[in-house]
Formats: sequence, C-alpha cells, structure tokens
Amino acid sequence: MIHRLKTILCAAIITAGGGPLAMAIGACGAMAQTAEMKIGFITINDSQHESAKLFAEEIGKRTNGGIQARVFPAGQLGNIARQIEGLQLGTQEAFYSPHGFFVGINPAFQAADAPGLFESEWHHLKTLNHPALRDKFLALADHANITGVYTWSAGHTGIASRVPIRTLDDINGLKLRVLASKVEVAYVKALGATGVPMDFSEVMPAIQNRTLEGTRIGVVVLAPSKFYTVAKYLYNEATGYVPTAMWMSKSWLDKLPAGHRDAIYALGRDLTDRTQLIALDLIDRLDKIWLENGGEIVQPTAVDQAEMLRRARVVSDEVLGGDPKVRDVYGLVKQAAEATRGAQPPRR
Repeated sequence: MIHRLKTILCAAIITAGGGPLAMAIGACGAMAQTAEMKIGFITINDSQHESAKLFAEEIGKRTNGGIQARVFPAGQLGNIARQIEGLQLGTQEAFYSPHGFFVGINPAFQAADAPGLFESEWHHLKTLNHPALRDKFLALADHANITGVYTWSAGHTGIASRVPIRTLDDINGLKLRVLASKVEVAYVKALGATGVPMDFSEVMPAIQNRTLEGTRIGVVVLAPSKFYTVAKYLYNEATGYVPTAMWMSKSWLDKLPAGHRDAIYALGRDLTDRTQLIALDLIDRLDKIWLENGGEIVQPTAVDQAEMLRRARVVSDEVLGGDPKVRDVYGLVKQAAEATRGAQPPRR
C-alpha cells in the first residue's frame, strides 16, 4: 500500500511539473526502489516475534528505507502450510518457523532436531552456526525457492504429564503425544513409552479425557497454552532442542539490489546471538509462570539424564544416520556439535 501511494504521488509530481523535473524524477526513482517485506509466523510474544520486530526496525535503517518490513504474528498471513507456499510462490517475503516444518521439502532438516547431541540451547545455537554447517543448512530448501537467513534454538524439550514423572522409570508404560517423525517415535519408545502422533490442537483434550498421559514437546509452548491446567507435571527431559529460523523467498531476495541483500544477511548474523539471549530469558519467565500456576518442574538426576542422552544418541544414529537423505547433513551436525561442546552464553 505504501509503495502504491508513493508511485501515485510520483506520477502526480512529474505530471504537474512541480519543481525541477530532474529532481522529481530522481526522487521518484529512489522511491520506486523501496521493497516491501511481509514477515509472518504463527506464534506471538516469543523469540520469533521479538526477533522479527528487531529485524523489521533495523533493516529499514540499514537500507535507508529501501526495505520496509511489517510483522504479522499469530498466523495473520495464514497457517504454516500457506505461509510456506507463499515463500515458494514469492507472494510472501519472509517467514519465521522451526526447521521441522520443512522436512517435506528436504528430509535433511531433521538433523537439527536430533535428540541426544546437544547440551543446552546455547550449545545448539553454536552448533547450528558453526562455519562448517551454517550456510549449508540454511540452503537446504534453496531448490524450493526458500532460503534461510539466520537460525537459533527456541528451547529444549520436556514431558508435560497429568501423572507425576520424577524419575526415568516413571516414563515407562505412558502414552505420550509426539511429532509424526520416526526419530521422535523411536526415542519415546526407547524411554519405555508409546508415542502417539497427534495434531497439537488435540493434545490438551486428549490428556484431559485420559487418552494420553502427556506430551513430549518444546517447553516454550506449554505455559502460554496453559498446559498446567491439564498436565501440571513437567519433567525437564531436555534431550532435544527446537531450532527455528528466518526464511525468505529466494526469488524475492534475488531481485533486490546487492546492497539490500548484503544488509539482510549481515543483520541476520548480528541478530543471531541477541535473539538467543531473548529466547533464554523467555524460557526463564515461562518457568516462573508455570510454577506460579501450580505446576511442578522436575530436573532429572544426573544418572537419569545421562541415560536418556545415551538412548537418544543411539536412536539418532540409527534413524537419522541410517537415512540416506539425512545421513550427510546429520554427520555435519554431529561434527559441529562436538566442535562446540561446552559452549556457554555470556553472563546475563
């Protein structure tokens, strides 16, 4: 809309001959270079939302108004499938989303979700951004007209349940909702539970009517969804981490002036660590909300944590390392994880 108004205004100036014609044409030429960027995602008030706001504000400054970005949280631009399609068609310029929603485009995206490889969100971040991995990983959907700009770790996994889980043995025999991925189903089975793939919208009712005992999920979605009303026991299993990223329509990006593209990629790198710190602060706040609303958070013992990580690594090696469509990228992720082991965030 802004771009259309500028175009109409320019036409009126030139037609009216207001001021020196050359100045009017020059000014309008600069206006015509303005590119609009719609940034969509389905969440709200999370690290994706906060990072999108930072990106939108800063990219306008770095391009002297050459890119005007607007942020559309909470699925305003459609559901996940529709927004991914928008990137592919070039009708939507940018989208924030976990990598897992792109596995239909490239199964190798599963490698960043591998359970058992990462020690913390910060270690996950540094693994994904290791020089040997980062650019290759963000380019995994280039063939589908989608390219990544920057990536971070949205948070660790946990098991929220309506029955207490205080030890690894307490998981045995439970029915837990999982994502419909081979690696997660196999991992939950390795814990002694049964994994039931189910749409997120159906999980709370299923726990409430006792079809399920709980769900393994990224902990950042639990408190905002008020899971403590039906599953107040949170076992901080933390063997998996949820990566997310800013994705762009490659065709749109390729049409931009080189300086604008450079500004986008540079800003993505500059926001990476900053966004991760936002995500860590959010996790701390959400833990407090969980506890304030009567929830319980249990940290596994060192022995149980080590055993869960051991089982998770076995499953990741078998499922992801055994898949020819994932194997090579999974190998790079493992190498990067080993090279960055022990990574710690700056003091906050």
